[in-house]
Amino acid sequence: MNMKTPRTIVVKFGTSVLTQGGNRLCLSHMVEIVRELARLESSGVQVVVVSSGAQAAGRETLGYPKLPKNLINRQMVATVGQNRLFNTWQNLFSIYGFNVGQILLTGADLEDRVRYLNARDTIKAMLEHKIIPVINENDALATPGIKIGDNDNLSARVAVMIEADLLVLLTDQKGLYTSNPEKDKGARFIYVVPEITDEIRAMAGGSVSGLGTGGMSTKIEAASIATMSGIDTVVMSGAEPANIGDLLKGGSHGTLFRGSENPVLSRKMWIVACKVPSGSIFVDSGAAKAILERGSSLLPSGIKKVEGEFGRREVVSVRSLEGKELGRGITRYSSKELSLIMGHHSDEFEKILGYECGSVAVHRDDLAVSEGI
Repeated sequence: MNMKTPRTIVVKFGTSVLTQGGNRLCLSHMVEIVRELARLESSGVQVVVVSSGAQAAGRETLGYPKLPKNLINRQMVATVGQNRLFNTWQNLFSIYGFNVGQILLTGADLEDRVRYLNARDTIKAMLEHKIIPVINENDALATPGIKIGDNDNLSARVAVMIEADLLVLLTDQKGLYTSNPEKDKGARFIYVVPEITDEIRAMAGGSVSGLGTGGMSTKIEAASIATMSGIDTVVMSGAEPANIGDLLKGGSHGTLFRGSENPVLSRKMWIVACKVPSGSIFVDSGAAKAILERGSSLLPSGIKKVEGEFGRREVVSVRSLEGKELGRGITRYSSKELSLIMGHHSDEFEKILGYECGSVAVHRDDLAVSEGI
């Protein structure tokens, strides 16, 4: 594959990769994984591990208990499994003389700017001292309101956070096909995706193993986040760990989603990667053109429809009338306020609302725009 040589890579391991399709961590396979990652680290590549598998490790430790499927029980199992999972990574990396450090994150850690920067600085400090970060979502504390949801998205957000050069998503599939290859014998494999379009998103299927939380759709979503920030992303099978190193040497493995040649800037990366949109704003063709071609702010006069309930200073998705996402930004008006002033010019705001919060709905400095979003 024709990629720039990476200095820092984030590698995400799905549950199906770590268990090799079984119901417990496959230690023999994890040994091979760690051997390959240690070799990369020794060659000068900075490696960050995002690891699933806490649920599988917890169920094994507890003797596969039959528990009601609710949030509390899943969190209980994860607390037991996370300890075992991290200790496994720690023990295996120690064979090759490397130290590892555990970082558990929630959506709240990434959405709060101060906590986000602190996490970034901690990970970068670990990398500088050749400590391999092992990252997972903090399942014990993650409630629906602050839950990231899957480690594909978490790994993309971490890659953006530390400005990695490459994101590798290892899974139980070879990569992206035009349709589900298990159901369609005519499915074609896709080697390179220059741009993530609605057609590409429509090709996504579900997870084969049933053990993890992510399928191909979450990987495309993660690739969208990473590529918008200029980060190449590869979705590939985790069955042969040696292929990770071969990939960095130019080997052809999996599907490559090319990073944007016009990545968003640092603060805007945070908006795109780490703030979940609270709603959507649909704009007319004139506003869409001004945003995409001239980098203009979004004015309420160009807004045609508002979906969702959100307050001021929340992140919203800006979309064309056809539904295509043009970007994400921080709104200066609430959904209720925008519903009243959309289609109007700024000199009418005070008459309509009784006050005004400026002439723009989303300022260009708070608006991340990219064709790859």
